[in-house]
Amino acid sequence: MKRDPLNLVALIAGLLVLAVAGPLIARQLRSLPRHALAARAGERAVTLEVGGMTCSACAASIRSSLTQLPGVSTVSVQLEQRRAYILCDPTVADTALVAAVHRAGPGFLAAVAAR
Repeated sequence: MKRDPLNLVALIAGLLVLAVAGPLIARQLRSLPRHALAARAGERAVTLEVGGMTCSACAASIRSSLTQLPGVSTVSVQLEQRRAYILCDPTVADTALVAAVHRAGPGFLAAVAAR
């Protein structure tokens, strides 16, 4: 029984890719959060466009204000993107999130970019 040379080349290429990328993929999988995804199934993700942030202290102030809201579980504020990413209960109103950004300091503005 003859083997097709292209199949052999494809098999060798696949093994090489797996040998090189396998450890990288395993490392990425190990770096995922250890929280059960089922625990987050009842939460919603909200992205806020944030204006007025000029430094990391501004971002920390906004993060702190959002984290203090009841029902908010995770907050990530990205200064360069001028965005805040929030995981919260579905009962947390968008207006409460925007108000928390306004309370973080004068000159901070927020608008819901995505739900």
